[in-house]
Amino acid sequence: MKKIIKRWLDKLWRDVDLENKNLILGLLERNESARILDIGCGSGGFTRQIADSVGTEHIFGLEIGRQTAVTASRVNKINVVMATAEKPLPFRSGSFDIVVSNQVLEHLSNTDNLIKEAYRILRNNGVCVLSTPNLASLHSIISLMLGYQPTCTGVSDETICGNPFDPRYGARFERPKKTHQRVFTARALRELFTFHGFHVEKLTGWGLHPLPLIISKHIRFTRYCVYLAVKARKPNS
Repeated sequence: MKKIIKRWLDKLWRDVDLENKNLILGLLERNESARILDIGCGSGGFTRQIADSVGTEHIFGLEIGRQTAVTASRVNKINVVMATAEKPLPFRSGSFDIVVSNQVLEHLSNTDNLIKEAYRILRNNGVCVLSTPNLASLHSIISLMLGYQPTCTGVSDETICGNPFDPRYGARFERPKKTHQRVFTARALRELFTFHGFHVEKLTGWGLHPLPLIISKHIRFTRYCVYLAVKARKPNS
């Protein structure tokens, strides 16, 4: 029974991840002249979708992994800069119209840096669209009620432990992997963006694990969603 539940949750997780990306794309605005930066672009597949959604070819990526950065550059034609989001970003102030970051913020110790730097490198009226796991998600609350570790919060950089229903439960990393360092509630995410000068235009989310995906398509309780997504604008000076 436990294996069946884990397989169900694994498929649900993949489906919700896909829907969350569609949610991010839906928050973007068409602008053929826009310069976009994807912080944590990976191999660039989703970054290319972002560019197509906005309608621009002025697309840049920030990536820390060398192999994925090479793929993003060679295969998906992304202008990639290798750097960490933990430190000041290697871009001039006011050089982008849109900054996107999906599932990166939670891996950082210095979360303020990413948001402050996004504000700095955006032009006036520019937009930051960011998605991150929700600490107060329905499945996290259920996990805590059962005495299990919420899947969005890791306790080790070497293995996944603490929740037997986690599809990754028992996995061991070949080398230490930086798991989630800080995980946000909807309120905390909104307040942090506001603190750093942004105007939060929309705060939404996707997925209500362990409920079926069809429910998430018709019922949206942002504070309990698996993933949070924020659209925040840099005001005109």
